[in-house]
Amino acid sequence: MQDIAGIIGAISGVISLVAIIYFLGVWRGQVDKDRTYFSDCLRLYPPGEMWTMVKTLWDIYVVDALHNRPDLAEHHSAYKLKPEGEELIPEDVKQKLKEIPKNPRSKEDIASGWLVVKFLGMERVSQMAEKKGLTVQEAIAVLSAFLDENNQHA
Repeated sequence: MQDIAGIIGAISGVISLVAIIYFLGVWRGQVDKDRTYFSDCLRLYPPGEMWTMVKTLWDIYVVDALHNRPDLAEHHSAYKLKPEGEELIPEDVKQKLKEIPKNPRSKEDIASGWLVVKFLGMERVSQMAEKKGLTVQEAIAVLSAFLDENNQHA
């Protein structure tokens, strides 16, 4: 009986050891994949360059557009849409904006204006701008502010 218990204990120990080695390998593989992704991002877009790109896009597509339209949004740390600004966005567009992944793992997630145009299409943005009496830049700014507000609450 003691031989059987020893064999069962040895088999259990070997299985546990193999499982630990396997899970460490899987974990290490995931860590290496994430490290490679972030290294590639840093190589393609160094932090200083990334910051400049984001700031430029934000200044052009949001700050400039909404600065002249205080009736649509008010300035906080980012622009917060007023009810009048949010009413300009059709419900189907709001729903589509809410479906945009909150943290996409791509270099596109840094520019909310780009995500708006990518997911809605330039034609849809232009149609909305024309119907609501906005410039395309103002429409992208309003949609970006809506997207940013919804991403903060997700």
